Amino acid sequence: MRHKGKTYWRKRRDRLLKEHVKLQGKTLDVGCGWRKYGGDAVRLDINPDCHPDLVADIQGPTGLEEASFDTVLALDVLEHLRDPHRAVEEIKRLLKPGGFLYITVPFCFPRHGTEYYRFSDLALKDLLEGFEVEIIPVRKSKIWNIIWNYHPQDTLVEGYFVRARKKMTEEES
Repeated sequence: MRHKGKTYWRKRRDRLLKEHVKLQGKTLDVGCGWRKYGGDAVRLDINPDCHPDLVADIQGPTGLEEASFDTVLALDVLEHLRDPHRAVEEIKRLLKPGGFLYITVPFCFPRHGTEYYRFSDLALKDLLEGFEVEIIPVRKSKIWNIIWNYHPQDTLVEGYFVRARKKMTEEES
């Protein structure tokens, strides 16, 4: 489904991407949809109508060479997958040692399209075993916390931005 316009989540997410994402080397954009993020990123999507560079399901063998990407993007993708663990394993296979994986996932946000999961920060850490992980919560505004009667220390998290670096084995370092 193609969404027009920017939601609060997308505006905050896009700001975090500008601040924290540095596309290095060969980049794979998983579940790109209609998005063209990063000029020469290889665009992978399961939907051929989006005209990606590669039509494939990240939850299985993609046919791409092992350790062939320096950077992988999975922006608002994992929640739509029936088996996100298999997807992350395939991403891990495709990513070079020391390469970066950038993920965004909504949390307290209205459903969009077909969604199977919502990921907490703990679930993301567990999912990304074998990575050095930095998770940045995207919090709702103060007005939402007043509406929902939350205290400032318990602010609602709208989603998460994740920067993960694939760990190198001793042989690789």
